[in-house]
Amino acid sequence: MDKTLDDSALEYKAVEWIVLSKAPLPGLVKTRLISTLGEQGACDLYRQLLNRLENTLKNLIADNIGQVALWVAGDAEHDAFHSWLGFATFYQQPSLADLGDRMAMAVQSSLSRDCIPILLGVDVPDLNETYLMNCLQQLENHELVISPAEDGGYGLLGMKQFYSELFTKKAWGTNKVFARTKSDIKNLKLNVSYLPQVWDVDEAEDVKRFKKLMNGL
Repeated sequence: MDKTLDDSALEYKAVEWIVLSKAPLPGLVKTRLISTLGEQGACDLYRQLLNRLENTLKNLIADNIGQVALWVAGDAEHDAFHSWLGFATFYQQPSLADLGDRMAMAVQSSLSRDCIPILLGVDVPDLNETYLMNCLQQLENHELVISPAEDGGYGLLGMKQFYSELFTKKAWGTNKVFARTKSDIKNLKLNVSYLPQVWDVDEAEDVKRFKKLMNGL
């Protein structure tokens, strides 16, 4: 039976920010950018993105806004995760090839503990404190919130109930993911809030954009 939380009683402390992260090892992360940055450069970029999201979440947790579930693929003891100790709960991602299966497992885990799951992309610079607070405000009056991404995917997905359709029959990593998910949402007749569009760091032009952002330009 699906577990549902009362739409009218969104408690920020019950929110669980879900981060699915790979252990940042050269050659295994940001593989699309290896031809541009090299294996080590792509790995360093991934760590920068992970650190940026970590700092955002730490600020929210300090204000008692939610808790963090870090689902790690690979070595959970990697030094990149040491700074997450003490404010995040660690979980090991199963060795499932499909991203949808892994996201579904994390969402169901949150709901089973009476939490409100919000999946966050590691490589989405727009997910700052202001954006995430807007997400929570929208979730108070909607069954689901989602952030469409410029590349045809999405950067954030939050819900109060599990909908298996959202995690199946998707060509993950392609520009068809959001359109297919939007179609599923329509078929399910969900009361949804489409948040402002975001972008993620996957191509060489995205790296330049991210560097400008980090340099305050």
